[in-house]
Amino acid sequence: MKYNLEDAYALKHIVENLFGRHAWLEIKHATDVTIWKKYSIKILSAIEFSAKATVEVADDGWFKELKSQIGHGKKIIKLTKETEQVFAALAAALANISFLQLGRVPSNITRSKITLRHPKNWKLNQYRSVQYVQTKEQVHAKRAHNKSFKPAAQKVRSLDK
Repeated sequence: MKYNLEDAYALKHIVENLFGRHAWLEIKHATDVTIWKKYSIKILSAIEFSAKATVEVADDGWFKELKSQIGHGKKIIKLTKETEQVFAALAAALANISFLQLGRVPSNITRSKITLRHPKNWKLNQYRSVQYVQTKEQVHAKRAHNKSFKPAAQKVRSLDK
């Protein structure tokens, strides 16, 4: 990968959000595949640690499947030779993790064509259901968080005019 600050900007931004300013400075001008591997693996590790710290109600099988998906993603990333391959491997791992969070990872390999128009193709709660709950304290915390970001949002809007 040639150096270009705009390359992988979205990924650089999430790395900074997750791991701080030092991480941003390390990858800001990174063209070395080993640095991208390091942070891609670190993202997957952060998801695993976050799930253990955050998910309060889940069956043991879900945690095992999550660990398996993350482990597979890390393995594939380690095998990559080019930065673009790292990005592709990370994207695939994150997609699998996202579907697992909805209930299960779809497996349509044996089917000839799958469309998005049929909800039955995408109903993933055969094994478990996802439920998001919010306590009163969490509602108040979210409102306070949203209020703290209003001035920044207004500044962005005024720049668009």
